[in-house]
Amino acid sequence: MSVFRPRLRGLVSKLALFYLLLSLPTLVIVESVILTYEFQRFVGGVKDGSLEGAADKGAHELRQHWSQLHGRDAKNTLPLQVWLDGWILRLQQPRGGLTPDESYILLELSDVPLGAAILGHDATLLARTQGNAQWALDLPSQSEIATTRSGSDSSPRRLSGGDTTFTIQRILVPMHDASGAHLGWLFVELRVPPPWRHLLVDSSFESPTVFAFLVVFGLASSLFLAAWVTRRLSRIGRAATAWSRGDFSGRIDDHSRDEIGGLSDMLDGMALDLKGLLRSRAQLATLAERQRLARDLHDTVKQKAFALNLQLATARRMLGEGSGGERLELAQRLTQQIQQELGQILDEMRASDAELPFAERLRMRASDWAHTSGATLGFDIDDIPAQATGIEDSLLRIIDEALSNVLRHSGAQHVDVSLRRTAERVSLVIADNGRGAAEDATGGMGLRNMRERAEALPGGRFEFVSTAASGTRVAVSFKTEVNR
Repeated sequence: MSVFRPRLRGLVSKLALFYLLLSLPTLVIVESVILTYEFQRFVGGVKDGSLEGAADKGAHELRQHWSQLHGRDAKNTLPLQVWLDGWILRLQQPRGGLTPDESYILLELSDVPLGAAILGHDATLLARTQGNAQWALDLPSQSEIATTRSGSDSSPRRLSGGDTTFTIQRILVPMHDASGAHLGWLFVELRVPPPWRHLLVDSSFESPTVFAFLVVFGLASSLFLAAWVTRRLSRIGRAATAWSRGDFSGRIDDHSRDEIGGLSDMLDGMALDLKGLLRSRAQLATLAERQRLARDLHDTVKQKAFALNLQLATARRMLGEGSGGERLELAQRLTQQIQQELGQILDEMRASDAELPFAERLRMRASDWAHTSGATLGFDIDDIPAQATGIEDSLLRIIDEALSNVLRHSGAQHVDVSLRRTAERVSLVIADNGRGAAEDATGGMGLRNMRERAEALPGGRFEFVSTAASGTRVAVSFKTEVNR
């Protein structure tokens, strides 16, 4: 487990790093896509004349209040300044401003996106809005003013912009009173940086907020996920460590229905199979050793004891009934006792059929039948967990009856015996290449006995198929009962 734990801690750090690395590009992509889309819609509205229309409405409003704002005291420009600042604020409103639905993009891209100025009839500056450190209002030049001076025409004029770093539009609107006398000009300038400059240079309020949220979400979710996953992986690691020491008593017992739960179920099943396999191997090894010792004792000690008994009998006949013969008779009786006791020991050492694993018992039964019948056998036998004694006996009775039917009725030259385990079921199939059963064989006692034995097993199913072309196939399946 000391090797397993650092890997689990590494999983936590990797998940946290993954979320952190994912959060920044996700934030940039999402914000750039949204800003670019909104910026294009805003620029489209401006190109369609939204700024010119707003400037024209502003100039009309200013003409209506000109006498109140500037007519009484020409030297007092404060009322014009107040009106100009209010008008610029109205243009920057998120709803109902310069463009009805996209005006909020102005505040996203720039702190001071709009600037305006009011010029007198002689082009003197009467009022202007304050800019910022990045840009100053680009007032119209004398040549631009001279170009727009055209009698009583009050339509907005679009002036050229000189800075290519920003999206700039400059509008100059002449103002005339009702009699056509020239009052002055209303000038407005739009200066908006492109979205890439906002993303790379400037920083909006939402960016650090969203980034902080993504960081917290990434850390919290990675810690939660890693802790939930690694806790279950630790259980798998502990169980695997116990299994490696040969202790199969522990189980993972993860009953979740996700991938880790499915893996845990398969590992638990594998542990049960390994436990049964090791137990079967140990039993086979023990039985094989006992058989070897029994053979060695039979071929050496027992044979020598038998030869010694013969020698003693011969010597006794040669000596007759004298005192020496009596002693030889006593030695002969002791030798006979040794033979009898040795025979009992050999019988005890020989393994009985019930001591073998079921798969080996099935193999031995089928092999003995093959030696008797002369037919060839094909085996496909899996090691299955030990079953209840009644289940194993019923299966052996079915095998004996099926092979007996092959010998009596089929005349087959080859028989395939298959014992397979899939999931929680075990299937036993005996198939031959003989003539097939007679028409009245389906109602025979032997077939009925096999069907009853099969259906009495847990979840037992029985199938009998017999044709002249493909021989006879007997299939039995049941739900396995594992002895834990």
